[in-house]
Amino acid sequence: MSFGNVNAEPRKVNFALKVTPDHRIYMEEIPYPIAKSDEAIVHVKATGICGSDIKFWKSGGIGDYTIESDLVLGHESSGIVLSVGSEVTTLRVGDRVSIEPGVSCWACGQCKTGRYNLCPDVQFSGTPPTHGTLARYIAHKASFLFRIPDNMSYATAALVEPISVALGGVQRAQVRFGQPVVICGAGPIGLNALAIARTAGAYPILVTDIAEHKLERAREMGADLTLCCSTFRDGKEIGRRIRELFDTVEKGLEPEVALECTGAQTSFYGAGYALKSGGVLMEIGNGHNEQMIPLQNLSMREVDVRFLFRYVNTWPPVIRMLSAGKLQGVEEMITHTFNLEDAVAAFELAADSNGGSVKVQIVDM
Repeated sequence: MSFGNVNAEPRKVNFALKVTPDHRIYMEEIPYPIAKSDEAIVHVKATGICGSDIKFWKSGGIGDYTIESDLVLGHESSGIVLSVGSEVTTLRVGDRVSIEPGVSCWACGQCKTGRYNLCPDVQFSGTPPTHGTLARYIAHKASFLFRIPDNMSYATAALVEPISVALGGVQRAQVRFGQPVVICGAGPIGLNALAIARTAGAYPILVTDIAEHKLERAREMGADLTLCCSTFRDGKEIGRRIRELFDTVEKGLEPEVALECTGAQTSFYGAGYALKSGGVLMEIGNGHNEQMIPLQNLSMREVDVRFLFRYVNTWPPVIRMLSAGKLQGVEEMITHTFNLEDAVAAFELAADSNGGSVKVQIVDM
């Protein structure tokens, strides 16, 4: 993404939310974007706040990605195309689009073998050093903009990104029809994983969390079993209780897949100890860089531990499923909506664990 002269189009004042290396967030007028020949200018209409946005703000970085200069945040977005570059043939002015935020090179070995999420040169919106989508106007590569149908709102289209994360995890875990599954975490990713696993036919599905109000939403979205872990001493106890709950459905039934969506060490332990020997522990959550794992227990029971980095080729199927109304309850996860001018307040609410939000969106209509 490149920015031109701030006065290039004075009719179109561009604002963005930025984070600083010293953990401040603020709104600032930025230049109107200049599109390259293979890009389009998009008026961003809706953007969801992700847990990673909060981490960049509060912690100053995630893994090797560190906030070293003021950065525009945001990567869960949708909008409308205002103009296209000279080489763009797939989009027209006025197209409504969902934005895939990671622009890969399409020239490296990873891209050529279809794993473009692992491209070493990927430019991912809102991840240093690439500016994000939490602005009124952005330039974005046209091949990573996907048209949305007339029956889909911008708010729903901005959910495609977090749903894609969950879909990537469900796909890598190879969740099957009738398979017992435990989902650790009832935040946005965990609830999206619940919706997708249900669509895939998994049964029964147990969801864990430390907050009862989040588990209530999981039950509303069709979770067969729930477990509040706030009072358990350790992961072993969580795992034991999970197994007991599956046993109430069918004697001897054990979870075959765990979708761990929190990144918390205790949750990882609980998932590992709960699983059937030979099961799959799919780590979707983004936790601390270094954590302890029950290595001997997992290895002696041949539990496959898999990891996920974003997603691959998920936008068309997610848009199709959302348009058809096949993902029960995901739109109801949008609990709070703020105007772009109030983006700082939106972040403050999203960061408040007692604020009652699930998914906070920022809109500019």
